[in-house]
Amino acid sequence: MEVSVFVPADVHKYKEMINGGDFTAAAELPFVKKKVVVPYSTDVIRASADAAAKQMHTRGGPTIIYLKIRHGTAYVLLNIDRDGWSGVSFSEARSHPVIEKTLLQFQNIKRVVWDEVPGEKRLYDQ
Repeated sequence: MEVSVFVPADVHKYKEMINGGDFTAAAELPFVKKKVVVPYSTDVIRASADAAAKQMHTRGGPTIIYLKIRHGTAYVLLNIDRDGWSGVSFSEARSHPVIEKTLLQFQNIKRVVWDEVPGEKRLYDQ
């Protein structure tokens, strides 16, 4: 199956800006649609998000450990959001915009929140 993900038009500049600590400006750089072949899935949203997570490979991932859509909001957590290390914010800054822009291509998703659905039992409590 083929899915569309959104990646920085200039990956080198994107990473350079993030490494310089300018996370916001990096996320505002132009992104382009990229087709990625993934194993067949009945959940195109999850397959797209998983493929997007692999576009900005970092130490230990990232991989999506939680994805739920409620009332137009995608609630997402990556393994690096939960199991961080010193400097993990740079990896999150590289990955989050790619996954967010990919998810926002779907009409039923209006925003992305990097947390669990409010009121649900927390992942780490299970």
